Amino acid sequence: MQEIQFDYYRGMEAEQYTFYRIPKVLFTAECFKSLSCEAKVLYGLLLDRMSLSIKNRWFDEEDRVYIIFTVEDVMELLNCSRQKAIKNLAELDSEKGIGLIEKKRLGLGKPNVIYVKNFIIKENSEQEEKEPENAGNTQKYENHTSRSMKIILQEV
Repeated sequence: MQEIQFDYYRGMEAEQYTFYRIPKVLFTAECFKSLSCEAKVLYGLLLDRMSLSIKNRWFDEEDRVYIIFTVEDVMELLNCSRQKAIKNLAELDSEKGIGLIEKKRLGLGKPNVIYVKNFIIKENSEQEEKEPENAGNTQKYENHTSRSMKIILQEV
């Protein structure tokens, strides 16, 4: 196999290219830690496609921007198999995944419409007000029980 030699950037050459942008918060926020790197890159690709939808004025009746991005598009851009493309979309989906996208089926062989949701995390002040004041000394488990975090040893 022939070795490829890449040249250096000189002067202002680096400014001439367009880039995909992936929000930094996807890598730093705790709530996005479960997402794979491929799903995060896919979200960046979907965000990029949003600009094309805005130019084409693809808005629904509620003025939400939507995109048309097929599984084949994902396969081509990520250079992956169909199963991997579907898995990455499912990681982002509101039904099976974290909820950064929402798919709407059009049926009749038409591609799904995808709504790309905003990644900015909103603090819910109402939920914080409902928390009891002494919640700091309890620990919640998956089976929805709580107990004191202090362990008291019993005497024998």
